[in-house]
Amino acid sequence: MRYVIILFFITAISSPAWAQGTPWLPIPKSGSLSVAHVYQDAEKFYRGKEKRDLPFQGIEQSTTFVSLNYGLTDSLALDVQGGHSDVDRDVGPGDDGMIDTTIGLTWRVIDEDVSETGMPSVAVRVAGIIAGDYDTGYPHAIGDGGDGFEASLLAGKVIDGRFALSGEAGRRERSNNVPGETYLNFSAYLIVSPKLTLQAQYHKTMADGDLDIGGAGFSPARFPETDEDVDRISVGGTLNLTDRVSLGLNWFSIVDGRNTADFNAIMGAASFNFDFYKLGAK
Repeated sequence: MRYVIILFFITAISSPAWAQGTPWLPIPKSGSLSVAHVYQDAEKFYRGKEKRDLPFQGIEQSTTFVSLNYGLTDSLALDVQGGHSDVDRDVGPGDDGMIDTTIGLTWRVIDEDVSETGMPSVAVRVAGIIAGDYDTGYPHAIGDGGDGFEASLLAGKVIDGRFALSGEAGRRERSNNVPGETYLNFSAYLIVSPKLTLQAQYHKTMADGDLDIGGAGFSPARFPETDEDVDRISVGGTLNLTDRVSLGLNWFSIVDGRNTADFNAIMGAASFNFDFYKLGAK
């Protein structure tokens, strides 16, 4: 049962539209490969903190993410995420290109299963960021175009085998004058049955910049330098069709922001769970 619980969380966390860490690591030599497709659209954006209509009426973005989560040892796991995105505007040209790639390592410091004090699982994650091949300097740019790294502290606790809570607090730094960011993730999970889990999340990104769209010193070429803050909520679920194949569906919405599009998004994901240890044992 414990293995089923961990598979739920690994599958649910490893394939969202926006990468995040997890304090629950795969069993060594096992993990998941996920493909997710995200459709998001917006008709408004935050110019500074003020919500306004987009000057080109609307924006639609479709992104395919491919992510891998793999247990290297009992306390160390690898995660990789990349993909491709297409952006269309109601008025004017769009863009397409490879999104930023992240390659991360998570080290589990405390395992709640063996903790004698009732402590939650605690882990530290570090990751490198490789900028994609999209254009920058546009309001509809796929990303900010900066290489960099991120590091976060994670904690999570499974409660009575049916509920779980997790949190992540991290820091991201990138090149090309992209402002540094502090980010937070808070997630809750409910295992309805051995086949179905539901999840809800609150995400917050707080950038260090002081440049606003349309503010003093702003020009289109400086879009990546703007102070982009995001408050986002999501709800969804993961269905285990078998012990190897899982499907996920999530809805995301921006509830507040600064210098960002007011997106709503929906994501469908498919994950394949594998276990090289069992395969080798056979």
